[in-house]
Amino acid sequence: MASTIISHSRIMDFSPQNIQVRAYLKANDVVFRRLDELREHGWQAPSGDQYFKKQREIADNKDDHIEHVFHRLHLNIGRELREVGAFETNTSSPSDIKTLQLCLAPGAYTQVVLEQYPEASVCGITLPFEAGGHKMMIPYGSQDPRVDVKFMDITMLIGEFLADSFTIPQIHPDTQNFIRKSPFSNAEFDLVLCDGQALRIHERAGKKEDTEALRLLNAQLVFGMTRMKPGGTFVMLLHKVDAYDTAILLKKFCSFANVTLFKPSAGHRQRSTFYMIAKNVQPKSIEARGCIAGWKQVWIQGTFGGDDGTGAAPRYPDPAEVDSMLSEFGPKLIEMAHEVWTIQLEALGHSKWIPQNVKALQSSSEEFKGSSKDSGSPARRFPNSVLGQQSPLAAAQSSPSSASQDENQSPDKKSHGPSKDKLKQMAGSWR
Repeated sequence: MASTIISHSRIMDFSPQNIQVRAYLKANDVVFRRLDELREHGWQAPSGDQYFKKQREIADNKDDHIEHVFHRLHLNIGRELREVGAFETNTSSPSDIKTLQLCLAPGAYTQVVLEQYPEASVCGITLPFEAGGHKMMIPYGSQDPRVDVKFMDITMLIGEFLADSFTIPQIHPDTQNFIRKSPFSNAEFDLVLCDGQALRIHERAGKKEDTEALRLLNAQLVFGMTRMKPGGTFVMLLHKVDAYDTAILLKKFCSFANVTLFKPSAGHRQRSTFYMIAKNVQPKSIEARGCIAGWKQVWIQGTFGGDDGTGAAPRYPDPAEVDSMLSEFGPKLIEMAHEVWTIQLEALGHSKWIPQNVKALQSSSEEFKGSSKDSGSPARRFPNSVLGQQSPLAAAQSSPSSASQDENQSPDKKSHGPSKDKLKQMAGSWR
C-alpha cells in the first residue's frame, strides 16, 4: 500500500483521450456531469490547493504515529471490502485459500484476510522501508509462518517481462537495480490483492514521474495475473473511472471475469479512487493472455522506451480508438461506475475545503441518493451467481437486467479505528 503517490492527474486530465471520454460521460450521465463540474471548480479554488498540500505533507511525514494511523485506516477499508464479499473465492476449504498481496506493507489487508480465513496463507511483495516503503505493522515470517513477505521493488522484476537473454543497456540509470528473480513463480493464488501506488518518497536513479505509475500498475497486473488460479478473485485499487486507461483496463477485465466496482467509505469518499473487484477470473483464456502480453509491453516501453532507452510514456490513442471503445463499452462503464460517482459527489458536496459558492453552483447531492436504483448500478455485495462459471458476456446477453437485482443490499457500514478527523487527514494525498 502507499499513501504518498506521484500525481500528474491534472496533466492527464487534459490529454486528448481523457477529454474525449469525459465528454461522452458528461453527455450520458447527469451525476458524472455534476461531479466533473464540482471537481473542476473545487480544484481551482485556493482552498483546494491548501487542503491537498496539507494532506501531502501529512502523508510524507512517515513517523510511527502516522504509520499506525495509516494502518488503522486501511484496516477499515479492508473490513469494508470484506463486508461486500471482495475476499470471497471459489475455494471450497478456507484452509486451502492462498492469497497474494502486492505492495503489502503495512499489512492491513493481509490482517483482514487472515481474520476471515485464519488457516489461509499469504504471500506478498512490498517495497523495503529503507527505500521509501511503509513499515510492516503485522507479524510475518518466523513470527507468523502464514505470511511470507519478499522485500523488493516489484517494478524492477525484469524477469517477469523479458527473457533472461535480454541485455540491460549499460547506459540505463537502473542497470544495477533490476532483479532477475521471479518470486512465487510456481504458485497459484485464489485471491490476488493489488494496492500499490507510486511513492513520491521512493528514490531510484531511473525513476520518471510520467512513467512510474504506469510501470507499477502494469507490473502488478502481470505479476498477479500470471499467478492467478482460474476462477479466482482479483482486487485492485484504481483511479478515475473517467480516465481512458482505466476504462480500457475495466473493459479488458470484463472480457475474462465478472467485474464490479466498490468505493469504501473510509479514506476514499472524496477521492477519485475505487476498487475493481473481479470474480471468476480466467487468466488462461485467450483474452487474458492477450492482455498480459500487452501489459508487459507497457512496462517495457515505460522502462526501456524513448530515444534515450530509459523509458517513455505510451502514445496517445487515436480519437477513432477512443470512439470505438466508448461505442462498445461506454454504456457498461456508466452502469458500473454510477454508484462510485454518486458517492464522491455526495462527499464533495459536504466537504469543508470546497467553497460554498462553488457548491451553490450544483444541485444538492441529496437528489442523487436514490438515483442508482434506476441506473442499473452494480451491487454492493456480490450475488452467488457472480462466483459461478458463466462468462460475463453470456450473463449479460441472457439477463441484461440481472446486474441491478441485488444492487441495494449494501450492509450497514461499521466504524473501526481512529477518529473521523484523523482519517480525513490521511485520506487526501490523491487529488
